[in-house]
Amino acid sequence: GAGTKPEQSSGINAEYGEEKEEEEEDRGNEVATPPRTEDPEFKKHCSEPTADLMSTVTFAGSETLPGTPTSEKKEEEVGEESREISDVSLGRATTAPAAEEEEEVVVPDISLDAKSSKGFIAPFSTVQVEVLYDPRTVAQHVNSFLVTVADNSIDPVTVTVKANTIDLPIYVQEQTMYLKYCMVDRLYQDSVVLHNRATSALRIKFEIPKALKDHVDVLPQNGVVQANSSFSAQLKFIPLSSIFENCKKYFSDGQLLKIPVRVKVADQTRSVPFTVSAHVTGTDVSFSAKELDFGCCSIYESARVKFSMTNHCLLPQLFGFVSLPDFVTIQPNDGFGTLLPGETLNLEAVVHAKVLGDHTFNITCTTEIDRHFSLRCKATGVIPHLEVSHPLIRFAPTALGDVRQASFYISNNARDGQKTDQGRKSFHIVVPEGIDLIVSPSVGTLNPGQRLRVQLTFGPTLKPEDIENEAMEAAKNKILEEIERKKREDEEADKLPKSKAKKGGSKPITPKSPHDAPSPNPLDSIVITEENRIAAMVKLKTNFQQRFDKILVPCFTAVGECSHDSPIDYRMCDTIYLQVHLPAVKPELILLSQNGRSVVDFGNVCIGQTKKLGLTLKSITDNAVKLSCSPFPHDGTFQKVNATRNLEPHGLHQMLLEFTPKRVAKYYETVEVRTERSTLHLHLHGSGVEPCLVVTPESGVLDIGHVMVGEVLMSNFTLTNKSEIDLQYSNSLLSEKFSVVQGLSADSEVGNSNASGILPFQCSPHSGTIKQGQSQEICVRFTPDQQDSYRDVVIVKLLNQPQETRIAVSAHAWTGSMYPVGGKTPNPSLTLHTLVPQLDSLNLESEPEEMVGSFYIFFVCSMSVEKQVFTETMQIGNCRGAGTKPELIGSKVDKGVKLSGDFVFDPLKADFGPLVKALVVNPQKGTVDAGAQATVSFQFTPPKELVELGARITFNTLLTLKGETNEQFRVNFVAEIVE
Repeated sequence: GAGTKPEQSSGINAEYGEEKEEEEEDRGNEVATPPRTEDPEFKKHCSEPTADLMSTVTFAGSETLPGTPTSEKKEEEVGEESREISDVSLGRATTAPAAEEEEEVVVPDISLDAKSSKGFIAPFSTVQVEVLYDPRTVAQHVNSFLVTVADNSIDPVTVTVKANTIDLPIYVQEQTMYLKYCMVDRLYQDSVVLHNRATSALRIKFEIPKALKDHVDVLPQNGVVQANSSFSAQLKFIPLSSIFENCKKYFSDGQLLKIPVRVKVADQTRSVPFTVSAHVTGTDVSFSAKELDFGCCSIYESARVKFSMTNHCLLPQLFGFVSLPDFVTIQPNDGFGTLLPGETLNLEAVVHAKVLGDHTFNITCTTEIDRHFSLRCKATGVIPHLEVSHPLIRFAPTALGDVRQASFYISNNARDGQKTDQGRKSFHIVVPEGIDLIVSPSVGTLNPGQRLRVQLTFGPTLKPEDIENEAMEAAKNKILEEIERKKREDEEADKLPKSKAKKGGSKPITPKSPHDAPSPNPLDSIVITEENRIAAMVKLKTNFQQRFDKILVPCFTAVGECSHDSPIDYRMCDTIYLQVHLPAVKPELILLSQNGRSVVDFGNVCIGQTKKLGLTLKSITDNAVKLSCSPFPHDGTFQKVNATRNLEPHGLHQMLLEFTPKRVAKYYETVEVRTERSTLHLHLHGSGVEPCLVVTPESGVLDIGHVMVGEVLMSNFTLTNKSEIDLQYSNSLLSEKFSVVQGLSADSEVGNSNASGILPFQCSPHSGTIKQGQSQEICVRFTPDQQDSYRDVVIVKLLNQPQETRIAVSAHAWTGSMYPVGGKTPNPSLTLHTLVPQLDSLNLESEPEEMVGSFYIFFVCSMSVEKQVFTETMQIGNCRGAGTKPELIGSKVDKGVKLSGDFVFDPLKADFGPLVKALVVNPQKGTVDAGAQATVSFQFTPPKELVELGARITFNTLLTLKGETNEQFRVNFVAEIVE
């Protein structure tokens, strides 16, 4: 579009023709409108807009808005008297039509600059607002804006903006020419086509930025475009290496170069711009090292050095190392290949020095555009101290688990006439880690003219990383299967009818809080066990095909004798290398049992006993396999029971072995199972041991608890087999050995018996077998028929073993459901404390018949204690529901029956005087649930009038227990005053 002329603008300064040339170059993205022709090739240009037009509108009092050359509308007045206005904002109003005869309203792209459309205006001042014009079509555009203030102190003012767009006669067929990727110092050409839509010929001139004239040229630079015709010019682009430094401002997005080119048209104010863009890239190739140093190279061997080359070009480049010396090769592919953009390729230079001395040479890399990059190299040819007979050793194909051997000779070719310290040579052979190869001897010293045989042993095994990966994959699959199974179960549970789902009652579902920690992923905590690794090993052996390793084994040599105390200083230039080929193949025979492990462990076996194990051997070949075994030990510790038979293709063979230890010791033996192509080595292990049985509880004491007379109470103790062998046991009661149980002393292991003569304790099962590492629970049944304390001893014996294990059992029977615990009963010869006299020295009162019993609570009151409050405790228990009536065993318990019980301590009688307030019982009464115990504390504060050193204060009260029956106990309190 064309800007308005100076005489037509009042307050608008947008004359495009008066802009400087540098400003025109910065607007290289402006677009000219193509012609309106019927040619399909140019129809797409007919609706393209002209360049952006930016106008500056000044609001100062009442001013006139600029019109268009074809518009004669009356200019609107904007403004009032000057006054203070704050926070001026401009908003878009309705759009006025460009012509009354148009049916549709054209919405032009006339907008306000966001930065200047809102702000503050001071009194008697002027504010400029920028109007942006970005036309889309060739037409007249009108738009209105409202000027308002924040406090609504003045009425809104409407500002109307009008503008026109027109077609330029000259336009470029391609506004943007993309030359793709261009290398420096290379010529690239393209055609620039101009079109003239005017009815007269126009003279044109191409203008290129001054900084780019050394790299870009358009021929011809001047020309005439005939009316309604086109003009073609040739664009030449030769990016020099200096373009990156001299033309930095024209680069964007990395190495993308944008060249603004303008076409000046005679008698036309506005020039026609277009852009030439290209990705400019260099063609350099760099090496990882400035020089390759091969060091000292043996004339009998080849030395290699790794290096890399990097392509810094954005395009692929073909390369090749040519004109190399005859003793140098580049690998891989003999030094030829293609470097991708930005790629770093690892290469290897191999030198075989044929003569002694220093060698200096260059290796040159040539690219497809005939650029040469050289790399300097140097090497020194030497003769090693020792010589090996076979630098290349090839092992025959060896099955997994089998062993093969090979040997070579290492010799010292020094003359016998040399001095001893100079003629003796030492060597040290080092096998790389992770290789199933053993060298013997690996270290030695050779005299002049001596040679030594070195043996190599190859025993292929599975790679540890392969076993770990297979075990991890198997563990993951197992976890995924478990997750899938649970998912199916949950889906099936959701499909069940609601009536069945609510049969057991419904529970409210608590929604998950967003702050709740997410459930851990089971795949993040996989633990690989030894069983997983063994299973993976069996699978890998079955699916194993073949493996071939080609390794270099260094043999370090030095002058002098090697010693553990003074190691020899080896030099890399004197090192000899052995190339060893290690082919591993699939075995013919594998062991299915023992989880595929070749170690057959019989475990611990009792001395004199025999344990048998069956081994399953499987053929994994398509041919018949003939089996044979090596001899077993002559002492008969390990023996093969059955005969060895041949295997059909993929057949199975069961081999029975037995182990009979003679003494307490560990036994080891190796047996070979041979086939025509492989050997399976079985390592037999076993130990002769004595049995070990552990009883739980470890204390060997089992307190069954409290129960009412006539009920049955049961408890268990556990026998655990820690000896890892099967143990046969039997148990019995110590009371079974006595004909008369009652009347035994208090120190006897066996207590009182039932009045009926039936033993109160019974054990089941009486005998059995405990598997290795497992446990067996023994149930002790307590059936009392009178109130008393019972005890007995359970004796556990092992078959054919002299040792026995004893478990002391005890229980208490009560006539009622409530019982006291913790008080001291008046049994003779029972001492509670060294400072407290024995109970038999007390004057015991005879209890009335309604009393069930009595017990004592003792207080030892020290006069040296600052706080004269002494506390003792006891428990009151409720054994209701602990036992079961014999006739109700196995039946359901009635839940409606009250199982709790109550207890009450009577207050001290007034006859005790000051002792009434001296004793505090907490709680004085309460309720005890079934199977529970309540703690009662007695706090005694000795009255001052009764405190006397050596005095003994006695008083008592009554305890009433209310359970199934009501019972009373007398509680006797004894306080001993001590220093």
